[in-house]
Amino acid sequence: MNLALVFPGQGSQNKSMLDGFSDNECFQNTIQRASDILNYNINKVVQDDTKLNNTIYTQPIILAVSYAIFEILNNECDYSVKISAGHSLGEYSALVCNRTISFEDGLLLVKKRAELMSNAMENVDGAMAAVIGLDGETVDELCKMSSKDNKIIEAVNFNCPGQTVIAGHSVAIDDITPVLKKEGAKIIKKLPISIAAHTSLLKPVALELKNELQKIQLNENTFDVIHNYDLSTRQKGNDLQNVLAQQVCSPVRWIETLEKFKSNDITDIIEIGPGNVLSGLVKRFDKTIVTHPTTTIEDIKMFTQVL
Repeated sequence: MNLALVFPGQGSQNKSMLDGFSDNECFQNTIQRASDILNYNINKVVQDDTKLNNTIYTQPIILAVSYAIFEILNNECDYSVKISAGHSLGEYSALVCNRTISFEDGLLLVKKRAELMSNAMENVDGAMAAVIGLDGETVDELCKMSSKDNKIIEAVNFNCPGQTVIAGHSVAIDDITPVLKKEGAKIIKKLPISIAAHTSLLKPVALELKNELQKIQLNENTFDVIHNYDLSTRQKGNDLQNVLAQQVCSPVRWIETLEKFKSNDITDIIEIGPGNVLSGLVKRFDKTIVTHPTTTIEDIKMFTQVL
């Protein structure tokens, strides 16, 4: 077994994501610790749809849940990780779990990241939409042809063959929808998020985020993380700060990330965090790769049996 870890990003949150670990002491202690650091009760926030789906809360809570699950996995299993990756926000979860960034610094950093992203979009009517049934290159080209200074539209998540996420001004998404359908897109579905993540609209955030990254200590990692921005690994110091800062206004190159898994002969992938969105993307990319969800303690026990 050649094992990789993947960590989900925003959009994987759900009101039941704590339920599968309600009786696990390690999980509960980690969530309590995160609540103390963030200065709000995560258990209560998760039950409030308005707060749970608010970027300010969503980003640090997903990191907290992912790290709590990772800690259980380490307690229950003896395994070796060959490589890892996180989808957007999930890259920060990966860097906390591989010890590059401390848990406390990671939580406060993604909280600040969420605040910076929200502030940057305060006077912008932004939106994101999933485009299904059209190849990413075509979507990217059509976005470049349609994008204007006052109507930005960009391809931002190249998730799997036939699934690309676009983002920008909401009106620009409305304008490009019939164009995409004419070219063969089966579905264009707006996502429940008003932040145009990973677009050039967030370039000012990259600079502010790099300033925040320069304040925290970066440690030696225990396994490699493939970075969304340039597919590099083993970045340190200023280079790591740069790839994380640029990630916020650059596309998530997930198909290429999975291709890099293939080149590393990955046979199994554990998705560490709420939901199983990334497992679904892996299956659409290559059905021969075995995926292992970790949405409940039973999932983790099942993986220990596989080992």
